Amino acid sequence: MFLNKILERNPRLVDAAILLHKQELIQPDTYVIDVTTLLENAKMILAEARKYELTCLYMSKQIGRNIDICHKLEDMGYDGAVTVDFREALYLAKNNLKLWNVGHLVQTPKSVLKQLIPYGVKYFTVYSVEKMQEINEIAQEIGIIQSVTIKMGDQNCLIYDGQQSGFSYSELDAVVAAANTLANIRIAGVTAFPCMLYNDESKKIETTPNFELLLRAKARLEVLGCTITEVNTPSSNTANSMKLAYDNHATTVEPGHALTGTTPYHADHFDLERPALVYVSEVSHPFQERSYVYGGGHYRRSHMSNALIVNNQNERSYAKIEAPSDDNIDYTLRLDGVYPVGSTVICCFRTQIFTTRSQVALIDTESSEPKLLGLYDAHGFQL
Repeated sequence: MFLNKILERNPRLVDAAILLHKQELIQPDTYVIDVTTLLENAKMILAEARKYELTCLYMSKQIGRNIDICHKLEDMGYDGAVTVDFREALYLAKNNLKLWNVGHLVQTPKSVLKQLIPYGVKYFTVYSVEKMQEINEIAQEIGIIQSVTIKMGDQNCLIYDGQQSGFSYSELDAVVAAANTLANIRIAGVTAFPCMLYNDESKKIETTPNFELLLRAKARLEVLGCTITEVNTPSSNTANSMKLAYDNHATTVEPGHALTGTTPYHADHFDLERPALVYVSEVSHPFQERSYVYGGGHYRRSHMSNALIVNNQNERSYAKIEAPSDDNIDYTLRLDGVYPVGSTVICCFRTQIFTTRSQVALIDTESSEPKLLGLYDAHGFQL
């Protein structure tokens, strides 16, 4: 999806990844993250967010919950993390990172709430009255008022399979009535997902019906007596889309793929963020006029399409690459054509590293020779 873009806009990362693999410092099935470029992207995004007075969070799941990068982002000025599932929240809390929004795509279990509420979370996203009641109970025990963000979703919204959740507009009166019986929570925000998406036809990032519902919900909640200070508008939160968020009355954005320059916007555009991530593998074996590559890093929405193959004589060639069907495990990936066993394979596609069994290598590309900063598993633990 991004191979041509990264070869044009960040060839140093490609060369560094090839070198590290040839030197046997990284294994096949490794994502290599160019920390130098990622931080340049992050600084650009943050500057745009601040220009429009937006709270700017970061997502860590796409980069394997890497706490070293998270600390650098907070040192840069990012307001904190958005953690869409509870294990990510626990891991970031264990490493003393700021939790701004927890539970957006996966509700936080009560056992985990007991750990995170005392730790300190700016907002828990909720989409059931029962979850508000659980939060209230624990907040009451420790004597705090916990702010919550209401997630919206109805039949007119775009909702990805596996993420079905949210209150409809017609439910808000009942939600507020229930919240008014709970002394230790405060409805302070609204959110939905996705609020903005890239349009392949217009080549622009545009708002979705989810965003419209979110704004209607904010207005109704304020009529019902809630003070709404958080309008959280995730998805396609790139430097390019900060003005769009601001113009539509958002208060908070949460870049994820934009940090590595791997949103759909970046597949078509040459401005702003540069690609900062590649996937490295190796030819395992030939079979019936095709080559098979070590897998493990496939993500079903990756749009994986092209690969760069580098043999032991450093000769380069290109081929189509594809993963097995979603019914099967990605033990191997398939290359068109036959290539020498052991050849380095470089890809660049959309990923969610935390869903893979890959390793992650952080590198510094600032100096003349690339520097390997560390190796990690897909969940952020250093190897």
